[in-house]
Amino acid sequence: MPSQRVVWLYSTLGSLVKEAKNKNQANKRFSHRHVPEVDPAIGDAIFGHGRLMTAIATFQQGHMRLVDRLYESPHLRSPAVKQYLQDIAYAEEFWNSIAEVTLPDLTCVGKQAIAAKDDLDRTISRTTTPWPSIYVGIDVIVNQETPPHLDTISTPSLLDLVVSLGTHDSHFHISDLGIIFAYLPGTMIYLAGKFLHHSVPKREKGERIALAHYMKDMVHSRFGVWRPAFTQQKDILGKFLWG
Repeated sequence: MPSQRVVWLYSTLGSLVKEAKNKNQANKRFSHRHVPEVDPAIGDAIFGHGRLMTAIATFQQGHMRLVDRLYESPHLRSPAVKQYLQDIAYAEEFWNSIAEVTLPDLTCVGKQAIAAKDDLDRTISRTTTPWPSIYVGIDVIVNQETPPHLDTISTPSLLDLVVSLGTHDSHFHISDLGIIFAYLPGTMIYLAGKFLHHSVPKREKGERIALAHYMKDMVHSRFGVWRPAFTQQKDILGKFLWG
C-alpha cells in the first residue's frame, strides 16, 4: 500500500488506545507477548500489547453446534470499536475490491455469509455500525510475537488476510514452504492459514500491529454457505479474458 495510506491507517488506531491498554492485563496469559522498545526521544509507545477480537457472527464458548445461537462480538458495542470500524471502512472497501479481483469465490462466499446473518438470531443489543469487511472476523493484534501455528477455525480455501501496520521491520515466516517475507507496514498477505504454519518472530524495535481477517468454518456451516475450491490463476484469467 502507498505510504500515505499506511500512515493514515496507523492513525485511525487512536480510537482503540484505551481498548488496547485495557486488554493488556487480560493478555498476560500469552507467553509470546511483546512490549516494544521505543526511542526515548520519540516518547512512549502508543499501545501496550494485546489482541482485540471482533466478529459479526460467532458462537459462545462451549456452544458450537449447528443448532446453537450465533452472536456478535461484545466488543462491537464499544464506542471506541464502533468508531474504529467507521474509520477503516474506506480501507476495508479497498481490500474487499482486491479480493473481488484476485479471490472472486471468497468474495462471493463472504458476502453470502454477511447477508445470511440477518436471517438468524443475534444478540439483543445489536451494533448499529455497518460491518465493513467480507470477512466475518477482524482481530487487531498489537505488539505480540506470533509463534508458528495453524488457524484452526478457518476454512482451507477461504484465505485469511493479514495487514501489517505500525513502525516495525518484522518478517513473516511460512515454515512449511521455507519462505520468509518482508513484513513492513503496508504489507498485505493472503494465506491458507489452516494448512500452512506461519509465524512472526519477536522484534525489539517499533510497534507492530496486524489486522487479521478470517472466516469461521463453523459459522459458515451454520449459515449454510458453500465452500469453494482454491482459486487458481486460470480462474482469474478466465474472468478477464473470457468474461
